[in-house]
Amino acid sequence: MGDRASRAHASRARAIRACASRLRTAVRARIAVPARARLLGALAVAAVAAPVVPAAPAVAVPPPPCLTSDLALSWAPGGTAVAGGAEPGSSRTAVVDLRNAGSGTCLLDGFPKVALARGGTTESFENQQSVSHSAVTLEPGASARFTLTFRQGQPGEGGVVEPVTAIVTPPNNTASANMRWRWGPVAEQESGTPPRNFVGPVVAA
Repeated sequence: MGDRASRAHASRARAIRACASRLRTAVRARIAVPARARLLGALAVAAVAAPVVPAAPAVAVPPPPCLTSDLALSWAPGGTAVAGGAEPGSSRTAVVDLRNAGSGTCLLDGFPKVALARGGTTESFENQQSVSHSAVTLEPGASARFTLTFRQGQPGEGGVVEPVTAIVTPPNNTASANMRWRWGPVAEQESGTPPRNFVGPVVAA
């Protein structure tokens, strides 16, 4: 009888402990669900309230400068110069076309360097700073231009160069290209006087 009573008592104790364990688990679960809900709600509110930072705009990268080797130079219409020369002392203009003969887009910005030459004699053009300008983007096959202004000279007189070549260095280049000069004698610059021979900036054609 004593053994049966002990076993019955132990069985009741185990049942009581199991019931208590289930009760604790249910209580913890009931407490955890609202806490989890409160946490998720707080996270959702924080996500809505967080400021939206716009993405930084992409910065356009300009194309590289046009290389002299990629430019085809030629005389263009629109100037007042006359083949072989015009009246001595008159101011004339000649227009130079620069065509992008390369395979990629490139940029021309500023003034070319231009010098007229015959043997060891040269005459350089001053920049025409009074003319406003901006960078010109050239797609393959597209053209830009610049204008030369010069004072026509009298053949055989002093202070006159009779050029055979125009040496052109495009902006942002060190290499030059030669063009045959077609426009007759040119009076040289005189020190202390306003420039009489000047070059304009590259502009869109």
